[in-house]
Amino acid sequence: MEFEELEAQVESFRAGIAGRQYPPGFQLFDSMIATDAELAAVEAALGTQLPSKYKRFMQVFGGGVFSFVELLPVRSSDGSDEDLFSVNLGAYAVPDFVAVAPVGTGDWWGFVSEKGVCREQVDFLDHEDGTVHFQFSDFLQFVLVKGLRVAS
Repeated sequence: MEFEELEAQVESFRAGIAGRQYPPGFQLFDSMIATDAELAAVEAALGTQLPSKYKRFMQVFGGGVFSFVELLPVRSSDGSDEDLFSVNLGAYAVPDFVAVAPVGTGDWWGFVSEKGVCREQVDFLDHEDGTVHFQFSDFLQFVLVKGLRVAS
């Protein structure tokens, strides 16, 4: 999938929800935008190069809530929330796996890293047995299906 296709789907999704009333404080998009410097810092700290589509997404749309999926921001705005640094360098970090989105069950969606470069595909990490399972061909397909609930 190309980035322009995702942008068109996001625009269509936003048009479809325009005018709807939501409870106070409810947000469909958080938009914790990542800077080049933040992305470079997390790549250096993790010792791996993140996928280009993921990086572009984080620079345009950002982390946080993206409709029906929560994405880790690169850097927490106040340091108290989970972000790429705290999750992937913390006590529960998994070697050669970069977690980018919680599943909500203790499992994670993320990227397998091989020789300092993350694969483009998004995989599912099962926290109980540590197995990794293929889920999506790239990050844009992942956010389209999980975030916007558009069939791929």
